[in-house]
Parts: sequence; C-alpha cells; structure tokens
Amino acid sequence: MQLWRFFYEDAWAQDALIAADYHTLITSDERQRMLAFRFEKDQRQYLAARALVRTVLSLQAGIPPAEWHFGATARGKPFIEGPATPTPLHFNLAHTHGLVMCAVSTAHARLGVDVESIDRRTAALDIADSHFSPTECTWLRSVPAEQLPQAFMQLWTLKEAWIKATGEGLSAQLNQCTFALPAHPVAGPTSVAATFHGDSTQQGAHWRFMQAVLQDRFAVAVGADTQGQALKCRVFDTVPLRHHAERPELAFMAA
Repeated sequence: MQLWRFFYEDAWAQDALIAADYHTLITSDERQRMLAFRFEKDQRQYLAARALVRTVLSLQAGIPPAEWHFGATARGKPFIEGPATPTPLHFNLAHTHGLVMCAVSTAHARLGVDVESIDRRTAALDIADSHFSPTECTWLRSVPAEQLPQAFMQLWTLKEAWIKATGEGLSAQLNQCTFALPAHPVAGPTSVAATFHGDSTQQGAHWRFMQAVLQDRFAVAVGADTQGQALKCRVFDTVPLRHHAERPELAFMAA
C-alpha cells in the first residue's frame, strides 16, 4: 500500500498557476460539485483532492490523469469505473483543511484513510459516550485534559478509516470495534490493535490499523482488511503535476 500526502495550502501559496492546471484534470461534473461549495477554501480543498487521486492513480497505471472515471456505491464509497487496468487499483481519500491524503493499493480492496485537524472543536466526551465502546470511553477519561483533543481525534480517525474501508459509512455502529491506543497518546506512526464485537467479531483477525500525528496538527489513521497479513505502507509527499518524493523514514508496517 502507498499513502500520499498533499499539503495543498502550502502549494497554493507558492504557485499562482496551480489551480488553473488542476482545473484541466477534472470533469464538468466535478467542476459543478466544486462550485457548489460556498466558500473558496472548500472549493480549493475539493480541487486538491481530485488532483491528488487522479495523479496518484496515473503514477500507478500510466494513464493520463484526466482520463479516470469514478463511481460511488449506494453508501458513497468511491471506486474506479474506468479505464480498466491490468492490475485492479483500490483507493481511498481523506481531507481536512490544509491536507489531503490518498491511500492506494493493488492488494487490499477494503482500505480506508482518515485525517482530522487536532484543533477541530468537538464535544469529545459527549461524542465518545454516544459512539465509542465503554473501554475507549474509559481510556479517554484517563487522558490528561491537555491531551484530550489529540486522543479523541486519534480514536475518531481510526473509526473513520474502518468504516470507510468497509464502505458502511456512518450507518455502522462505531462501538462494534475497540481500538487499543497507548496509555499516553504518541505521534506515531503506531500499529493499533483492534477488537471487534457483535456481528463483526469474526472479522477481527483480518484487519490491520495504523495511526499517527503529523506536525502536531493532524491525526491520521489507515486501516485495511489484509486477511491477517501485515500491512506494509510506503509514504510519499506530492504536489500533483509538480513533483513527488518518497519519505522512507515514514514507512510503516502494522503486523
């Protein structure tokens, strides 16, 4: 698996022509979706995400970025409609203000990635009581108050990565999976054990998860149904259509 990171606000600030170049990649439908956002910052984030997924897939398959066509399942999980590739490609996108990420794999059809800003205001404990498992709620209440925003977002992104991978979205019961984070939140990347409950119990041995904190600003989580195999991930930084570089020091394996 590969994990691609695009710190798009930095790119916009440094390159006045970048938006025009990305507009050449998207379809008329995507342009309409982008313009439906009221605020320019949201349009910019959408455009950055479309440019990222198109260029990342093109690097894998040698197909021009503008030629990809996408569909979505009934619950909104995107997939590649065409063109066909010799080896099937699977991907998942995540975004928050300042950062978009794309996970791509030829081996794992069920994979998910999520990213959230740690400083995003939430009623952490109230949300946890409604959606997290009792064990996770107890853990959150043990975390020092100054670490609570990071701890909550680390758990939340793990939950999101899981339900994005399954394609169930928020129709899933988030308390059916318990993640065991360290006693004190760490930056990572860290492999995270998961225990499944209820109807999901039999799937527990199939999954591998990782979480990390980037620049003290972003909580990131990746999950995949690997059928019990180790999840090996290479990490890349990119500015689509400009440059990309592998970050071998950030590579990880969730065993």
